[in-house]
Amino acid sequence: MALRKQPRDPAAAEKSTPANAAGKIGTGRGGASGGGAANRAAANGRGGTPAEGTGFKARLTQLWAVFKITRQRDPQVLWITLAGLAGPLVIGVVLGIVVGPLYLWIPIALLLGVVVALNLFSRRVQRTAYAEMEGKPGAAAGVVERMRGDWRITPVVGVNRNQDVVHRVVSRAGVVIIAEGRGRGPRELLAAEKRRIRRVVGEAPVTDIIIGTGEGETPLPKLQPTLMRLRRALSKGEVETLDRKLRAIGGAALPIPKGPIPRNVPRGGRLR
Repeated sequence: MALRKQPRDPAAAEKSTPANAAGKIGTGRGGASGGGAANRAAANGRGGTPAEGTGFKARLTQLWAVFKITRQRDPQVLWITLAGLAGPLVIGVVLGIVVGPLYLWIPIALLLGVVVALNLFSRRVQRTAYAEMEGKPGAAAGVVERMRGDWRITPVVGVNRNQDVVHRVVSRAGVVIIAEGRGRGPRELLAAEKRRIRRVVGEAPVTDIIIGTGEGETPLPKLQPTLMRLRRALSKGEVETLDRKLRAIGGAALPIPKGPIPRNVPRGGRLR
């Protein structure tokens, strides 16, 4: 005996239609893209704001970490930053009382104070970083690598036994040779590097800089301003050609002892 099909409730059908339709969107021919778009939209709706919040929180966390490290080495950074914020604000309040309305001068003074405070904070952070890097081999190369502009550095093109190093920079100011170390070592490395690249550079200007605090030397914090003040003498095409030629000759030979490498070395590390 055949069973009769029970009639469906129109209200229940209306309630179940959106759910069924949503479930069947991904199974039809055109539903794959529609369901994927809906899923992507839902995912973006759920994850878009947290992703941005995570990025903003990461920046705040990084800024706070930089502030803590800088404050450990420079306890005055907080007061200098607050002074940079309060100075323009006080001036804006005074001008608002004397010259014009407060509601016009206070926002301008506040924005100016934020800019001044951030500028002072960044300078103190940079000063602390230079103080930490000073005296360490390769510090000058790290400063040049972080500079804006076309500064093509080849680090450690020369080194001696005392760990004095020399770096080569190609820019629109010509070739800059930067030496780090103490005593006569950096000057000898500079002279050797000049002799080695003399045939390649041609008429391009060559500038030599020794990092240090002695007479005729450039302190590490003043390296970037010194490079920026150099006169531009080469075009972009000439810089590219010169950099290609200098990279072709490579760097200087490292001071590795010559002779055969001993093979039968005991465990103690001493030869018999």
